[in-house]
Amino acid sequence: MLAKFFKKKEIIPEVLYSIKYKLPDNVEVDIKEEKDGNYFAKIKTLPGCITQARNPQELFGMVNDAIYTYFEVPEQYQPYLKMYIPSEEVRQKYGMKLPEGKYILQTA
Repeated sequence: MLAKFFKKKEIIPEVLYSIKYKLPDNVEVDIKEEKDGNYFAKIKTLPGCITQARNPQELFGMVNDAIYTYFEVPEQYQPYLKMYIPSEEVRQKYGMKLPEGKYILQTA
């Protein structure tokens, strides 16, 4: 019984391909710093898709999470998908650092 509980969820190639197909190649994001020091992002490419964070670094991850949530991407598929990376200009402006690790696909 416990073995079933701890079993990894299987990655089905056809499902992964269909998820990759429906994700946009690029997204346009508006970032605003609020009066309380938190950050707010509106993913303009996806109507109603917004997120917020306490700092720019956290916002980077939250934008990706918001996009995956918008498209209802199961968690086990997320490491195999493209990560949306802010432009160098935006990263410098807000002091964002790219997370360590390998990137399978990157988009602007």
